[in-house]
Amino acid sequence: MQITHYIYLLCFAYCILHNLSICQVIATTISDAKPPKYPFTKVGNKYYLINTAETMNWFDAAHFCRTYDSDLITIESPSEMEALAAHLTTIKEKNKRFWTGVNDLAAEGKFVSLTNGRRIIYKRWLAGEPNDGLENEDCVEIAQKDSELYMNDYACAGKWYVICEMRHPPKAEVECDTIPTKCIFPKLMEAYRQSTDIFNCRQ
Repeated sequence: MQITHYIYLLCFAYCILHNLSICQVIATTISDAKPPKYPFTKVGNKYYLINTAETMNWFDAAHFCRTYDSDLITIESPSEMEALAAHLTTIKEKNKRFWTGVNDLAAEGKFVSLTNGRRIIYKRWLAGEPNDGLENEDCVEIAQKDSELYMNDYACAGKWYVICEMRHPPKAEVECDTIPTKCIFPKLMEAYRQSTDIFNCRQ
């Protein structure tokens, strides 16, 4: 074991035994879990980029999100849908329509997330939807009706606004001074992995 590993283990033991703020120093030094800068906004437990500057088709929207290391939004729960609806109302964007990453391009009627290719776990369709009304409605938008957000299948060539979802949102920081064991274990493991990469010449 390299000397760096011993140092981290000693710091860990010292922190646990004496309950000192040294663990906060370690956490601050090796943690990059800080809130992202503009243009992402925290809504509920996720970070979104809401682009209302221009409309674009679904494929361009997906590419746009990837330039920000993100994906078209996939809403996974009622609470997420409600939080987003409330946020759009607050910023006065509630009457706009936005692309999501949900689609059935691979198999008609089997809606999956562009992010992971899996069947979607949460659905709130507009009444009568999805209906593949034009026989090419393979991409899914969200739009508000009576302050509620609903899903609707639509032609991928249509042009709507975009909501991107950050791929790797920052984790909530924990104060070591109050909960030392919960903080130091993950930080110690992260430090161990980083030091291992350095000694093995991995970037």
